[in-house]
Amino acid sequence: MDDRGKIAGQEQAVKMLSKSLEMGTISHAYLFMGAAGIGKMHTARIFAESIISQSDKDAHLFFKDNVHPDILIIEKKADKTVIMIEQITGEIEPWLALKPFRAARRVVIIRDAHLMRNEAANSLLKILEEPPEYAVIILISDENRILETILSRCQLIRFFAVHEQTIEKLLLERGIEPERAYRAARLSGGNIGRAIRFAEEDDFSSQWNLAREMVRNSSRRERIEIFLALEKMDSDADLISSMLETILRDIYVFQVTGEESTLVIPENLVMAQEMKKLNKFKVQEGIKTIAELRDLYRTNVNALTININICWALWEALQD
Repeated sequence: MDDRGKIAGQEQAVKMLSKSLEMGTISHAYLFMGAAGIGKMHTARIFAESIISQSDKDAHLFFKDNVHPDILIIEKKADKTVIMIEQITGEIEPWLALKPFRAARRVVIIRDAHLMRNEAANSLLKILEEPPEYAVIILISDENRILETILSRCQLIRFFAVHEQTIEKLLLERGIEPERAYRAARLSGGNIGRAIRFAEEDDFSSQWNLAREMVRNSSRRERIEIFLALEKMDSDADLISSMLETILRDIYVFQVTGEESTLVIPENLVMAQEMKKLNKFKVQEGIKTIAELRDLYRTNVNALTININICWALWEALQD
């Protein structure tokens, strides 16, 4: 894999894939598993292009516009919430039935493979059981919800959350101002894609102030103010909910340790000191609940419903 394959924080995965290219031990099926936004799809594209380039020296001419005839990318349709069986039987099967057009192999990338329904997964399983000798299938999954029978036929490549300092360095290299890079990295949860989006958010500072005010209003039992903030959450619910979770974590950690050095965002010190005597078990439960609710933003659950429940969880967490 070339220099584009140097995915920040994913050195182990890249090393394994590079070795398989060098040794000629490419598997018929891979499962790239890890949280969203940490480089799985980018790595899959580069790996696929590297496979194709081994036997098609002019392949790079096709990669820029994603039009190489021996690479197929499957993802859920814009109007669907799952990957349908028709995408397996009507797209992948006939495509793999054709021999490579330019290269020695054909590569299929299935993005968000965890969104396959059982019938689609079972149809894919049949392909994995007897793949054409030239086929390479790369499944990308954010969650551990892949059928065991499919998992057993894939080489598992794990991707891990990226260290905050690594993300901060990347943001600084992109020209993000230091304070914003610091906060975005620590709000990202190890997710590079999310960190970049947060850092480039025009209203980052106002969103941060909104989150802090929501926490203060909850602790003061100003319920009306909390739910008035719902409308403002719509502008970037993922960012604001991440901020709320981070602030609660700082409050909880300070309750347990009393050490300023343990705070994710030092600016939260005064708030953490003011709320140190709150019920730490409620605060801990609030962190857990908000984290679980935030995962629902990537599903078809109504965003307003999620926002309402996050506000309620925040309220409950900060009542003594």
